Order: sequence, then structure tokens, then C-alpha cells
Amino acid sequence: MKCFIFIDGSNFYRAARFLINDRSRSLLKFDYSEFSKFLCKGDEVVGIRYYIGAVKRVNKKSEILYADQQRAIAFLQKHNIKVVLGTIIRHPDKTFHEKGVDIKLAVEMIRFARLNEYDKAILISSDTDFVPAVEEVQSFNKKVKYVAFPKNQSFGLTKVSDETILLRKEDLDNFFPDRKSRV
Repeated sequence: MKCFIFIDGSNFYRAARFLINDRSRSLLKFDYSEFSKFLCKGDEVVGIRYYIGAVKRVNKKSEILYADQQRAIAFLQKHNIKVVLGTIIRHPDKTFHEKGVDIKLAVEMIRFARLNEYDKAILISSDTDFVPAVEEVQSFNKKVKYVAFPKNQSFGLTKVSDETILLRKEDLDNFFPDRKSRV
């Protein structure tokens, strides 16, 4: 079975950082290749996409964030993960929001299902807005495995997906260089 992994990047990053809760463990040391094999459980990993908003270089602080993001992108690419960029905008209330990221993920998930690029989609996100995309993917007779973290599980995605995995700290611990056991 062909397995394709779609990662809502900022969602994964925030939830994983919260769950790991260890400053000495950087996601720049996380073994995404082995993690992908774990998620696909013996199926062939045919693609991995990581969707995030692109940091713009507008001031000193954003230069630091931009450099950090470039390091993260390079690291992901070393693991054969294609990074798909949306934009980040600043709202009048001074908060920042990604734009175009979720829609790019949903469109590609549906397009690749229609093109028969995979048999099973792995969706890592907690955004209930993906429910219609999951249903459309299933209309092409594809399976969808929803991967979430217990703290931010979407019950809408759990309900429509063919399978749900809730990641625990112990699951993520297996994908760091200092891990005690292998999956």
C-alpha cells in the first residue's frame, strides 16, 4: 500500500514541543524518516509534505526567525520532506496568522488522491476544517489515518477518518538520537 504523509507544520511543531517539554530536545534532531515509517506501519512511504507559513524578513527579530526557519527547512529536506510554504500576515491586533497553508494541504491531499499517488493518507493536524478534504479523499476510495496529540485532538477528524492515532510522549521519544528503544 502506498502511504503519503501530510503535516500541518505549525500545528505539529507546537503540539510536539508541548508534549516533549524538554528544551534539550530540538525537533532539528527528530528522525522524521523513522517517524514516517512508524506512521505508515510497513506500507511504502511515497511522499511527505510539511506545510508552513513563510517568515518574512522585515526587522531584526524576523531575521532571527527567518534564519531558524531556513535551518528547519534544510533539515526537513534532508529527510526527503517537501516543504510547502504559505504566508504569514499580521492582524491589526498584532497577532500573526498563517494564510494559505491549510488550503494548500487540503488541495494537494485531494489532488494526489485523484491522481492515485497514494492508497492511504496520513494527516497530522488538529484542524477540524480538514473534515471535507478527508471526506473527498475517501470518495476516491483512499484511506485516511488521522494523527493527533491528546491535548488538541479534533473529534470531527476522529469521526470521519478511517483510523486515528494519538501520539504520546513515549512515541516521540523513540525518534531522537538519545532514544533508549527503537520502534
